[in-house]
Amino acid sequence: MQKGALQIKRMTNMINGFLNISRLESGKIHIDKQEFDLCELILEAIEETQLIFGSHEIHFDGCPLIRLNADRDKIESVISNFISNAIKYSPKAKDVYVMCKTEDQKVVVSVKDEGMGIEPGDLERIFDRYYRVESNHTRHISGFGIGLYLSSEIIERHGGKVWAESQSGIGSVFHFSLPLDTGDA
Repeated sequence: MQKGALQIKRMTNMINGFLNISRLESGKIHIDKQEFDLCELILEAIEETQLIFGSHEIHFDGCPLIRLNADRDKIESVISNFISNAIKYSPKAKDVYVMCKTEDQKVVVSVKDEGMGIEPGDLERIFDRYYRVESNHTRHISGFGIGLYLSSEIIERHGGKVWAESQSGIGSVFHFSLPLDTGDA
């Protein structure tokens, strides 16, 4: 029953993704800032993703106490998107690592997989709207090419940035950074 509820949440998030693209393009996306514990949010995202995709071990060593003033739901959607992509693009039973650290007045969250990796030409377009890596290895993987685009837009609207590093055949690491002071609520 819990897995069914999570699948419904996932479908709702996908529909909201399409709606958010429309809102982004019209300049009407709302950022609802509130203070929250980032480590707690990461743990929630890992737990929910683990219930949907039980095929991979997700490792997280915790993080320092970080109170962010940001849109909690939107930041959770970014973390969940990074984790679910790491799982979707990795062979079964491979590990996924979630890391969190502070540096230079910002927090950096990273998700590392042991998947197929991304070619350099695809890597530079990976955050483009509707862009999907097309290869023999990815054709069977569902998606619309909106998750990473929305993630990048959400993070940029919080004054942060997203980027990815990858080696074909070895895996990828997706990162986002946010300023520790993201403004008034």
